[in-house]
Amino acid sequence: MDRLKISRQKLAYIIDSTSSPVAILVPFIGWGVYIMSLIHQEYEALGIEESEFNAFINTIPFQFYAWLAVVMVPLLAVLGFDFSAMANAEEAVQETVADAVESNEVLNGQENEIKYQAFSHPNAKPLLVWVPLMVLALVLCVMLAPLGFPFAQVSGTDFRTGLSTAYLTAATLLIVLMAALKVRDMLSSVEIYLKGMTAMTLVAVTLLLAWALSDIVKMLGAADYIASVAQAGLPYWLLPAVVFILSAIISFATGSSWGTFAIMLPLVIPTAVAIEAPLYVCMGAVLSGGLFGDHSSPISETTILSSTGANCLQIEHFRTQLPYAVFNGAISLLLFLIAGVTGLSALVFLALAVQLIALLLMRRLLTARK
Repeated sequence: MDRLKISRQKLAYIIDSTSSPVAILVPFIGWGVYIMSLIHQEYEALGIEESEFNAFINTIPFQFYAWLAVVMVPLLAVLGFDFSAMANAEEAVQETVADAVESNEVLNGQENEIKYQAFSHPNAKPLLVWVPLMVLALVLCVMLAPLGFPFAQVSGTDFRTGLSTAYLTAATLLIVLMAALKVRDMLSSVEIYLKGMTAMTLVAVTLLLAWALSDIVKMLGAADYIASVAQAGLPYWLLPAVVFILSAIISFATGSSWGTFAIMLPLVIPTAVAIEAPLYVCMGAVLSGGLFGDHSSPISETTILSSTGANCLQIEHFRTQLPYAVFNGAISLLLFLIAGVTGLSALVFLALAVQLIALLLMRRLLTARK
């Protein structure tokens, strides 16, 4: 990204927008398994015979925010523009690069490219990438397949144990392979591994504080009170929009989309059935609202991890991503108002069309101002 003159804020946004919004659309990974377990519990209590897997699949078209967040990344790249705080960050990077080039011209008397150094070794081979990844997948299958995954529900503890074991096995194999090919000696690789663990300490502490804040909010009953308002005298077509807003508020305040799902789905599913609101649209509103609030929150896990992975200040990632999240959130709210009346799954294409038209108009306005 430095070589391409792209800001770290933009990198953090790309990481954030292509991780959880993708994960929430896939039924065979942790997000899907967790959501289906919540749906299964409510379906069983209500006596609904449909499987939670089918329910999740039918909910996917109504996860408007996830689709908008994922598609917006390549759209901005193709259209070649940014807006709000992100545009300022991108302009700052260009000015920094220009200043660096000018300094090189003064010092060397000629134009030089900025040098970027990365680790390389003549003995390095592609197998250093694909072999550890294959082993990681194999270990995951060996540990989780006997438990029924991906066709049966697997507890979060078992899933995290499988992931941790797979990661450790893959990392150990990579260290051995690099030593065997004489790319890095084993002690050097272990030192790098330990440094990586040390760098994650701050992330772990921040995550613990975020989870503690989430628990405090739940103990105070604030989230339960906000969610209960959705059950009081709403017309059926308005329920998805209200659910989206409430889910976004809870997720923003707690920084946890998963916690929002756990709070809202047990309340929304029975309510939607009771007032005959479109059930899949309402569940999609919970998932979209939880994801929107999580993307907008400065204390969410995804904000913390994305900014850390991009080596970007957490507050900078929050500040530059928020306008994009609000942009997609506003389109999602509009579509949930329409979906509450129609219940049509094809509305996801309308959402993407509205997003494209709005971005084209915004680019024209920004160009006209310049």
